[in-house]
Amino acid sequence: MKKKGRTTRILLTLVVLSLIVLSGCLQDTLSRNQEPQDEQEQIDAEEERQRQEEEKNLEEERQREERVAREAALREQLGAFFVPLPPVDGRDNPAVKAKGIYVTGHMVASKNRFEELVTLIEATELNTMVIDVKNDHGLMTYRSEIEIINEMNANKGAIIKDMDAVLTELNEREIYPIARVVVFRDPHLPEMKKEWAIQKRNGGGQWRDPSNFAWVNPYEKNVWDYNIAIAKEAAIKGFREIQFDYVRFPENAKRVDREAEFPGANGRAKDEAIEGFLAYAQEQLKEYNVHVSADVFGVIATSKGDADGIGQNWEKVSPQVDIICPMIYPSHYGPGYFGFSVPDANPAGTINRALVDAIKRNATLETPAVIRPWLQSFTASWVKGNIVYGPAEVRAQIDAALDLGIDEFLIWNAANRYSSGSFLTPSEAKTRAAAGAAQRLAKSHDVLGRTAETALVSYLDAVKTKNWRDVYLWQVRDFVVSETEFKAWVESWTSSLQAYTSIATEQDGRFTVDMELKVNDEIVTMVAEHFTIVMENNVWKVDPPQSFVDIISKKEVSSGSTEEASNNN
Repeated sequence: MKKKGRTTRILLTLVVLSLIVLSGCLQDTLSRNQEPQDEQEQIDAEEERQRQEEEKNLEEERQREERVAREAALREQLGAFFVPLPPVDGRDNPAVKAKGIYVTGHMVASKNRFEELVTLIEATELNTMVIDVKNDHGLMTYRSEIEIINEMNANKGAIIKDMDAVLTELNEREIYPIARVVVFRDPHLPEMKKEWAIQKRNGGGQWRDPSNFAWVNPYEKNVWDYNIAIAKEAAIKGFREIQFDYVRFPENAKRVDREAEFPGANGRAKDEAIEGFLAYAQEQLKEYNVHVSADVFGVIATSKGDADGIGQNWEKVSPQVDIICPMIYPSHYGPGYFGFSVPDANPAGTINRALVDAIKRNATLETPAVIRPWLQSFTASWVKGNIVYGPAEVRAQIDAALDLGIDEFLIWNAANRYSSGSFLTPSEAKTRAAAGAAQRLAKSHDVLGRTAETALVSYLDAVKTKNWRDVYLWQVRDFVVSETEFKAWVESWTSSLQAYTSIATEQDGRFTVDMELKVNDEIVTMVAEHFTIVMENNVWKVDPPQSFVDIISKKEVSSGSTEEASNNN
């Protein structure tokens, strides 16, 4: 029995050894067959890699040649206004919720004062510096390399010795740099190029304002290219936003228009010139990876059309820039404005009223700019009834803006004196902004504090009174329709809304409304008409049913057809 078992084990061992040998032979055979295939795949992969590398190199060379050719063409086209194209591998430049302070060239050039301001920013919710690049005197704050700037001797006041180093430091310390470029109030350039200035009527030479400053002519294309060249160079240096200031005509327009003339106007209105400049600037700066903002008078948010004849019209400026910066300093509003005997003494109330108007103006636009207001950090001693502006007054303005969902701001003090007491810490500011947003969301409020139902009531009241401006503001509409066309449409209504007797809430922003309308001198009842409320430009807007629009706007509607339309709705 033992011998038989031993024999069995020997046989099993031989079988296993045979299988191992056979497996090895098979593997060897497979490996020999696989090796040529693997080797060929490697050769093919390497050839593909080389091909892709060659294509990449050829494409890069093509782009370099194209860039050289484009720069040569630009140099030929722009001449002394030429600025090189920016680096191809530019930095990322995402939009920033800017909370900033204004800083002059002299403060940047002062090592101690500059460090104080940077330290203030780093310790608080602030994150931005608005730095003079071309200042109120029409002079550069650093030495520009642009040919036309040197020809105009605009470098003569350059105080910042190394702007590149300044921007490197701001970038390292995560401070958002904005280049302030003062555009049309330029007392220097008219002295060098008299023909680029606003002129006196009847050939009397250059016109000057009451401060004896000459202004450049906003219709003059050379002036446009001059300032845009400065903006391009600032972008290449590392500024992430270009802020155009004094993008307007001189104030006291009636006096100016009596005394001055503007060569090159060719029948264009002032606001068309300002709109044209900003649109041209946006186009020219497209490749330079910068955001574009514009400072405007605060009053243009409240006044319709071109405020005071300075060429600033909210509806023309806002769509042309990324950020619109209304200067809503309370001291700039006269007695009685917004119902305050002294607006300067009511910082929070004045800011609220001014920004409500700004939000409403943006609400009618298809592509409005972000609203980032300039706020007051100075005492207006020249205003009768003024108050001292300290940290509490500055904070009140910031909070008034935040209550309306506007969590960006810029603070102005000509002497660059700011108090840390005006500002929260970064974490405090984040918490406060989040709390306000959450509260609005919980209450279903828009930034104006309205619910969907109160928005509907505002709309229906506007329809009742045929207040075309409010209907235009609160109704969802095709943005192709202009304000003028919409006004004509409302004024053409022959039917009228007499009363809305009940409003019932449904879901998904839908309400049903029972109404009485006067149609062809008859009272017609519409029952359970469906109105939809949607959020547009941060405010609730009303999308009325087509049956209601048809009835309210038809010139001739029979009572029978009205009832039928209502029943079919």
